Amino acid sequence: MSIHEEHNSAPEMGQMERGTSQRLAARQGMWVQAWTALCVLLAVWSLVWGVGWATGTANAWAYGLAGLILLGCAVWARRSAIRNAPPRHL
Repeated sequence: MSIHEEHNSAPEMGQMERGTSQRLAARQGMWVQAWTALCVLLAVWSLVWGVGWATGTANAWAYGLAGLILLGCAVWARRSAIRNAPPRHL
């Protein structure tokens, strides 16, 4: 048996059935990615409206403040998702 054949004979992960640690880790990773994407989106939104506020766009301060509040909520949810994640040493 050559070295290449040994590497190709690694066991497959198989199906990710309900309740398995791989499925729970994948689900938790998906939530962290989703909250991270929302945080980035809200940060950009707040930044754009902050620039609008500085340049004098009408009602930009209201949109910027709402974006900052939503950003704070999204950051809190992201930190909670990371904190409640299953251990990484599966």
